Amino acid sequence: MSQVLDDGRVIAFGQSLEEAEQLFGCKAVDIQLPPKLARQGIDKTLEAENVSLRFDSGKLKDIKFDGGYEFKHPLTPYPEPWKNFSAIDSAKISRRMSRDDFLAYLKVWEERAKSLGTRAVEPGEDLGAQQYAVGIVQDPFADMIVVNMGPSRRAGGGGLWCDGWCLFFTTEADREKSGVEVGRLQSISAFRDEFNTVARRIPSKAS
Repeated sequence: MSQVLDDGRVIAFGQSLEEAEQLFGCKAVDIQLPPKLARQGIDKTLEAENVSLRFDSGKLKDIKFDGGYEFKHPLTPYPEPWKNFSAIDSAKISRRMSRDDFLAYLKVWEERAKSLGTRAVEPGEDLGAQQYAVGIVQDPFADMIVVNMGPSRRAGGGGLWCDGWCLFFTTEADREKSGVEVGRLQSISAFRDEFNTVARRIPSKAS
């Protein structure tokens, strides 16, 4: 599945870094991470207007839509229809939508996902191909909603990797900096674990 952006350009998970650079007319740069986590030349980011793209080993794995993004086209980056945040009747993702409006959308999304054969599990549990989990963090420092979608895999240290959406809403600290009302959509990201090589075990070739 592909994602049509506000300006009509089309991107897709797994898209090559070279193709994206040509499409946007700019070069990606290494993602700045702490020394123990940095993978120079592997993890790169390309910044466009209201959109940030992250690449792993030359393949697109993460799409972030920032606060100014207009959502002129439905969010459909995933090949599995139930995972997408497309419009459902009158419910849809919109620019600067309130946290309450998103939670109302999420309720409708869950109903649709369940009608397509999926099942909700508790956050932190392993996920099958037709399972998802919703996690919510809300404190003075962060207001975040995460929707993890299976299948998942475990890293060596026990961490969980899978597809997913991550949304941030403005906090009081954000309001003081930007003037945007508290509880408004600040960013939304879609992640595809298929193109994520972090903590992934590569099967050894038979001798």
